[in-house]
Amino acid sequence: NVKPVGMLGVNTEVEVGNGEQGLVGMSLDPKFDENGWMYLYYFHPVEAKAILSRWEIREDVLVANSERIMLEWPAQREICCHTGGGMAWDSDGNLYLTVGNNRGNNIPAHTDERPGRENWDDQSGSANTNSLEGKILRIHPEEDGSYTIPDGNLFPVGTPKARPEIYTMGHRNAWRVTVDSKTGFMYWGEVGPDARQDSEMGPKGWDEFN
Repeated sequence: NVKPVGMLGVNTEVEVGNGEQGLVGMSLDPKFDENGWMYLYYFHPVEAKAILSRWEIREDVLVANSERIMLEWPAQREICCHTGGGMAWDSDGNLYLTVGNNRGNNIPAHTDERPGRENWDDQSGSANTNSLEGKILRIHPEEDGSYTIPDGNLFPVGTPKARPEIYTMGHRNAWRVTVDSKTGFMYWGEVGPDARQDSEMGPKGWDEFN
């Protein structure tokens, strides 16, 4: 049986070019039967930002005012697209989250330094070590709703101009992610550029499985 458990306010302003934003990721805590925690990745209904937060589910109901915001970051909503939204867990209780580059659909490449084209330029997103966009994040949720950084992420805590939550980077739209329970290997699908052929601007687009 399917039934509603609650209501969550998210961005729905599809007419301004951000039709992929909304509620884009959810995952139950590995110990959900004990703690009732669910994690949601969504875009704020009014403010231009993305949010990862933890909620409580009690007796199949989303508990009002139980939200603990773990992460939030600016997310432009002037043009579409790429949100990511895949979530997975490893055997150490670390949470993985895929975050899209939130940039426009340049056909071959995403390097564009022309005035007014900032939202098409991945140098400020996927290629930026100080941005969470265009990344796969790995964090360890704590009981109080905060998180710590596991060993082995791309940038150690304290690295200048780098976010320690980043596990991998340089993605356009890493969509769904899974972790092999036996080996610990992470696998994800990657949506590539839209170009159908090679050109002087860059190679044609290939989707990937990594």
